[in-house]
Amino acid sequence: MVSDNAIEWELPPALPRHSLPEYLPPAVARVLVKRGIDTAAKLQLFLHPPHRLPYDPLRLPGMDRALQRLHQAVNGGEKVGIFGDFDVDGVTGTAIVAEGLRGMGLPVFPYLPHRVNEGHGLSVVAIQRLVEQGVSLIITVDCGTTAVAEVAGARELGADVIITDHHVPHDRLPEAVAVVNPRLPESNYPFLGLSGAGLGFKLVQGLYQFYGQPWDPSLLELAALGTIADLVPLVDENRFLVQQGLAALAQTGRPGLQALYRRAGVQPSAAGGLSAETVAFQIAPRLNSPGRMEHAGDSYRLLTTQSEEEAEVLAEKLERLNQERRNLTEEAFAVARQQVLQHSTLPPILLVADPSFVPGITGVVAGRLVETFRRPAVVMALGDDRAMASGRSIPEFNIIEAFTACGHLLTRYGGHAQAAGFTLPAKNLPLLEAELTAIAQEALGSRDLRPTLSIDAEVKIADLLGEPLSWLSSLEPFGMANPRPVFLTRRAQVLEAQGVGKSGQHLKLRVREGDSPDAPSAGGAFGQYTALAFNQAHRWVANTPYLDLVYTLSAPTSRGDGDLTLKVLDFRPSPA
Repeated sequence: MVSDNAIEWELPPALPRHSLPEYLPPAVARVLVKRGIDTAAKLQLFLHPPHRLPYDPLRLPGMDRALQRLHQAVNGGEKVGIFGDFDVDGVTGTAIVAEGLRGMGLPVFPYLPHRVNEGHGLSVVAIQRLVEQGVSLIITVDCGTTAVAEVAGARELGADVIITDHHVPHDRLPEAVAVVNPRLPESNYPFLGLSGAGLGFKLVQGLYQFYGQPWDPSLLELAALGTIADLVPLVDENRFLVQQGLAALAQTGRPGLQALYRRAGVQPSAAGGLSAETVAFQIAPRLNSPGRMEHAGDSYRLLTTQSEEEAEVLAEKLERLNQERRNLTEEAFAVARQQVLQHSTLPPILLVADPSFVPGITGVVAGRLVETFRRPAVVMALGDDRAMASGRSIPEFNIIEAFTACGHLLTRYGGHAQAAGFTLPAKNLPLLEAELTAIAQEALGSRDLRPTLSIDAEVKIADLLGEPLSWLSSLEPFGMANPRPVFLTRRAQVLEAQGVGKSGQHLKLRVREGDSPDAPSAGGAFGQYTALAFNQAHRWVANTPYLDLVYTLSAPTSRGDGDLTLKVLDFRPSPA
C-alpha cells in the first residue's frame, strides 16, 4: 500500500542579477525576483497600478454586440433573465449583472440552477421557466460557452442569449447574440484570467460607459468576492479588482455581508483591514455552502437583501450549512484517502467513487487529494444510473483537456485546466476510468510528482520584522499567481508543543531563535514566536529540541498582542 507522500523542499537558488532598488531587504528582493519582478519599473507597476480599470470592456470579443442588444432591451423595457452558476463566482456575477441592469431600469429575473437536479450550465428547463415569465433576453454568467443546443432551444422559444463566460470554448460556439469570452480564438483582450464575476462586471462597466453614466462602486466588492473564490490569478486586472474590492468589502453597506462577518468572526475594520485570504477561507466557504448543500439562491439573497432581519436569518442558515459541509467533507475525505491508499503504487490520476459522496463536496475532496498526494484527482458521487464528478489537477496536467478527450463517454462536462467537472451514465464508468488513466499515464508517467514546497528565501525570523514585513504586506492581495511568500528557518528551538483543534489534529508550537532565554526581539516576548501547523499534529515526535521550519507569515493579530504567527507548511527535526 502507498502512504501520504513526503514533501520535498525546493531550496532557493542564489539571488539572480536584478535591477531592483538596493534599499530593498534581501528577503523581499528574493520574493520579487522569483515572481518576475526584477526591475524598479516592474515593481512600481505592480505596487501602484493605474487608478482606473486597466482595460476597455469593448476590447472583449462580442462586447459590442452585447451592448447593442442591451441598448435595445433598455429602450424596449424588456424583461431580462440572468442565468448564473451556483458557486460564489456565478452567484456574485449574477448579482453584479442584476444590480447593474436594475440601475438602468430593466426588470431582471435571476436564475441559479440546483447543483444536483439541474447540474452545471444553461439548461432547457431554466430557459423554459424564464420564457414563461416573459423574458426575451437571457444573459449567462460564468457559463454558456458550450451550450450550443440550449441556445438554439432559446431562440426557438423567442429568447435571445448573451453569453458571458471565461471557460475554455469547444470547437463549436452557440449561435448567441454575443459570446463575451476572453478565451475565444479571435480574442485580443490583454488578460485571460478574469473570473465569471469579473466578466459580469466588465459587461456592466461597458453598459454604463455606453450611456456615459458612473457604475455603482459597490459592485467591486462582489467582483472581488467572485474573483478570490474562483482561484483565478491575482495579477494584472484581477489585482486591481481585488485591491479595490477588498477596500469596499471592509466598508460594505450590504446587511447580508455584515451579518456574515459577525457569524464568521471577521472584523474588517480591525488593523490590516480585510485580506484576500480571509475572504477565501472564511467568507467564500460560507457563501458556497448553500449551493453545495441545498440551493445557491440563499447566497444570492444574502448578498442582495436590504433587510437586516432577512440578513440575520440567512447568515445563520449559511453558518449551519457550512458546518454541515465541513463535517461531510471530513467524512468523504477519509473514505477517498483510504481508497487511494489501497493502491500498491500511486496511479497517475486518482479516481475515487462512492455512493455516500455528496455532489456538492466532491470538488473540495478532490482538492484535498491533490494537496496530499500531488496527483490529479477525480471524485465521483455515485447515483443509481449516473455519476457526478469534480476534478482538480496539478500544473503538469490539463484536466479539462482530458475530460474533452473522453467527451464521448460523458453527458456533460466543463471547467478549467486545473478544475473541472462532468456527469456521465454509470454504465460508462469503467471505460472512463481506463481512458483517463491512459491519458494521465502518457502525460505524467515519466514525471517526478513528489509534492514540493518552493521556498522563497532562507532567513532568520527576526530578519523579517519591521521594514521587511511592511514590504511583504505591500505585495498583497495574495492568491493564485501571487502566493504568500514561503520562508525557511533552520534550528528553531521548541519551547512548547501541543495538539489543538476539535480532535487535537493541529500542532501549536512556541519557538525561539537561538538558545539565549533573554534575547529580545520585536516579534514577541524574548524572541519567541507562535507557530501553527494545521493537520500535522500526528507528525510531532515528543521532546524534539530543534526544528527546521518552512512557513508563511501571518500579520500580528487584530487584538494588538504584537505576536507574529508562523503558519507552518512543513517541519523536520534539525540535524544535530
